[in-house]
Order: sequence, then C-alpha cells, then structure tokens
Amino acid sequence: MCKIHIENRGAVRLLTIQNERIRNAFSGSMAEDLLAAFDAAETDNSVRVVVVTGAGDLAFSSGHDLKELASGQHAQSTVGEAPFVRPLTMQKPVIAAVNGHCWAAGFMLALSCDLRVASENAVFGSPGARLGILPEGGQLYRLPQLIPPARALTMMLTAEPMDAHEATRCDLVSRLVPTGQALAAAMELAETIAQRSPAVVRAVKVGLNLGLWEGSEKAAQYEAEMALTLHRGADAQEGIAAFLEKRAPRFSDAS
Repeated sequence: MCKIHIENRGAVRLLTIQNERIRNAFSGSMAEDLLAAFDAAETDNSVRVVVVTGAGDLAFSSGHDLKELASGQHAQSTVGEAPFVRPLTMQKPVIAAVNGHCWAAGFMLALSCDLRVASENAVFGSPGARLGILPEGGQLYRLPQLIPPARALTMMLTAEPMDAHEATRCDLVSRLVPTGQALAAAMELAETIAQRSPAVVRAVKVGLNLGLWEGSEKAAQYEAEMALTLHRGADAQEGIAAFLEKRAPRFSDAS
C-alpha cells in the first residue's frame, strides 16, 4: 500500500514514505498527503521536530512514479513540487533519514530538509539531464548552497549519482551510519533538538535561512530583534533558572 505513514514519538513526528514496491516512489495522492502532513506538523504545538524517511532499508524515495509522469497523470497534480520544498518554509526543523536510494523528487525533499542523516547504502541522484527534465524543486539554488557549486553543477549536468561517503565529505550529509541505522540516528538527533528551547530552535532556522536567501544584512537585523524578544521570553527565564538549579529545563510547547 502506498501512503505517508504518520507517527508521533514524543515531541518528534515521524513521516514515512511507504511504497516499497517501487522504491518508495510518489504515486497517487502521496505528494498531496506529504504536504498535508508537513502543514499539520507545523501547526501542532506538541510537535517540535519532524523526521522524514522511507520504508525499509533500500530507499528513501526514488522520486515520482515514472509511469505516472509518462502518462501525464502527474501533470494533473494541483500541488506541483510544493511538498518537496515545504521543509524550507517551515519554522520547525525537519531531518531526513536517508536509508538508501534518494533520487529525483526524493532528492529534492532531502535537500529541503535542514539536516540529513544517511546510511552507508544511501545514493543521491539528480537524473534530470538523463531524462530530459529540469532538476527542479530547489536543486538549482539549494544544492550549491549545501555542497561546492562546481560539484553541484557536475552532479546535475552529468546526472551521475553521488554515494553516501562522498556526500558526507561534501557535508551534504551531517552524519553517516551503517546500513539500517539511519532512522535510529535521525531520531536520536531529533530527540536532542526537541529538548531545546522551541523558540530558539525556530529562530535559529529562520535566521539562518534568511541569511542564505536574503543576505547577511537581513539576517543581522532579524538576529538583533529576536535576541531582545527571546531574552525577555519564558524560555530564557526557564533555561537560566534550570541552569542555576542544576536541572533539565522544562520548555513549554507553546513558547
């Protein structure tokens, strides 16, 4: 059965791309369902971090179902590539647990996530030039932000894949783990982030992306304004009190 499986693990929401028969390709309403799942996680105060992965140990996602692309069915979708770039506009952090093949729209999705944890069998691919399709979903601007521009250009022009070890050397992947352990490692990272101040986590993500997209001047202005706001906020009061009392902080979900 092809679907987006949604599971809550404490303050972490896990989204699993389930379509193992065709390496977790997006078919039917899966793209629309993924977008809805991201939107729901963003507005749910009990969710602090989102992890997205693919079912099984062979694929994160191979992208769009090519049979649907060939038939024109994909062109009828009302959401386009919005589901695969949605993590970029979310204030909550999104972590990709890349557990195998990560191609095309799956690659777009992984690029849009804030952090990528990958297993050693992960393979990243931008096959657009091989298929006669433009590498979209942010690849033209997001990939050169994450890896050296010349390497990004080579990857897109040749449509040759990048293995997990090279992706780690290029810092596309923040943590490389043995095959079968990507999800566990991503969940461990997510749970650590979920223990931190939600207000600060949101501000860090927004400020960093602002700097990447609009330049350091806009980011500096945002930083100065948010620093004052957060310093007066409940999370700062709780965090400082917890430090002085030598205990773990208890941050509010609604902060």
